[in-house]
Amino acid sequence: MTRAIAYIDTDRMIRGLTAGIHHLFQRREYIDRINVFPVPDGDTGTNMAFSFKVIYEAVRNAQGMSIKQLMSRVANASLDGSRGNSGAIMAQYFHGFSEGLTSKAYMTGAEMAKASAAGAAAAWTAMSEPVAGTLPTVLEDFSKSLVQKSKEGVDDIRELLEHGLQRARESLANTPELLPVLKQAGVVDAGGQGFVDLMEGVWTFIEKGETDAEQVDLDALLSVNTTVMEMDVGAHRFCTECVIEGDALDRVAIMQKLQQLDCSSLVVAGGKKRVRVHIHVNNPGEAYLACEEFGDLHQQKADDMERQHNLMNQSGSVAIVTDSGADIPHEEQERLAIHMVSARLNFGATEYIDHVSLIPADLYRMLGECEEMPKTSQPPVGDFSRQYDLLTGHGYEVLSIGLSEALSGTTQAARSAASKFDGKVRVFDSMSGSCGEGVLVMVAAEAAQQGMSLDEIEAMLYEYLPQSTVFAIPEDLSYIVRGGRLPGWVKKVTDFLHVSPLLTARKGQFRLAGITPGIGAKPAALGKATIRKMHKDRTYRVLIAHGANLAGARELRRYILERHSRVHSCHITEAGPALGVHLGPGGLIVGFLPQPDQLN
Repeated sequence: MTRAIAYIDTDRMIRGLTAGIHHLFQRREYIDRINVFPVPDGDTGTNMAFSFKVIYEAVRNAQGMSIKQLMSRVANASLDGSRGNSGAIMAQYFHGFSEGLTSKAYMTGAEMAKASAAGAAAAWTAMSEPVAGTLPTVLEDFSKSLVQKSKEGVDDIRELLEHGLQRARESLANTPELLPVLKQAGVVDAGGQGFVDLMEGVWTFIEKGETDAEQVDLDALLSVNTTVMEMDVGAHRFCTECVIEGDALDRVAIMQKLQQLDCSSLVVAGGKKRVRVHIHVNNPGEAYLACEEFGDLHQQKADDMERQHNLMNQSGSVAIVTDSGADIPHEEQERLAIHMVSARLNFGATEYIDHVSLIPADLYRMLGECEEMPKTSQPPVGDFSRQYDLLTGHGYEVLSIGLSEALSGTTQAARSAASKFDGKVRVFDSMSGSCGEGVLVMVAAEAAQQGMSLDEIEAMLYEYLPQSTVFAIPEDLSYIVRGGRLPGWVKKVTDFLHVSPLLTARKGQFRLAGITPGIGAKPAALGKATIRKMHKDRTYRVLIAHGANLAGARELRRYILERHSRVHSCHITEAGPALGVHLGPGGLIVGFLPQPDQLN
């Protein structure tokens, strides 16, 4: 005869959650495959797995607190780590669950039923357009079963969960009858499946005690490849998320504000102090501006779903990733299937995502308007991890080419993320930035499309890295001085002598390459330095970037093309913040590299 469970304390909850998370991770690939609603992007299992990994890390050493304190920690962790629609809905469920508990050290069966019902009710409020037959439906049916059995006098938590799980299974099986798109695809709701799988793991532990917290290797489970369905992503391109922090936040007001945008899949989860927003839009910047009206923004991200769904059409077996320290024309990013992880940029207290919520044109306008210099910061490790996970999940090996480690911690963040992928991801330090980094990324991406292996592409980059050159010239030295990269007396001396410094990358850092006559970014002076470095009998790839100075960039391109007869390509693009904030408006950058013999 099995023993009844009269209460759940912190230790039991931690072990039960750990068992459930372990089982959910093992089911990730299946959940991804059945993901067709609200957007068939094949990532619900992955998103729930990463969401619950953050919960696991938050509770694994949380012994000694009350059950309410523990579940409050779960709620906060789920807000921090939630990914995707289902992750945000589960965050709201846990938030409602924790609010439904008393401050006792443990919870009884009746208290568990009451808290779960509060969580299920809260989950429905997280969605701007609640849809029956999705995760909230399964949560509600599960919770109603607990409440009903509790009212009937059942106080054994084992028996309550057995009934609740059975009802959740029935509810999940019925989701295709409530949501036609599921019936048409012949699947159940992926988010609901994730919750049932979580509870299946909890139940197995209760019955057999087979999973121990110390035996769970979540990082290893996260390395499992996923299979993503190739389907239409819908009307909105960017899956956008952020966390709003403030006092007395109003989730209803936030949702109403965001509903005014051209959007879909809107979920707003959280409480009075912290709220997570999940929304699909074509302009992430509009969503961030709307959220900023309510409090401080954190954890901003915007995943390009259109790019993700084009992965299945990508040639070769190697995917190329870079950071936004590389300046590459947008059309070349698209043509060569280059995947970019964005840096962050702060003007005062406002954070922007490079090339997502702040485009270069706006950057240079703000540089001219603001007294305070912006601060750039590297992408979080998690941003690289998400990109690598997506690509390796499609069966690709990854070569990640990064901004010089002597200039930024960006490439170290990429290395930290890559270390979890068992050699499927390699990181290459470009020893440069802007156009110098960009031209290396472009030749690597072209090599990948031609079918070269990871070893071959990496060897090619090491061979041509010493031959890669970048030059930069500012229009106004005051931006470099304001940014602390140059002493103020240097500007006074160059102004007095009526000369401008020419910068280049050496040993991974930008250093003085020479002095050019005249004040400002003279295209001819930059062109002259470039031509002097290029051999006449070799073909070159050239990339030019400018800080709101298209006319100067075009003049520089004419100068080079008129004086060198063997140019493979000469693209022009706007300079991003990695170097652009220091060169300021008007600055010019050129990067060039001999055409590799390995490329057709």
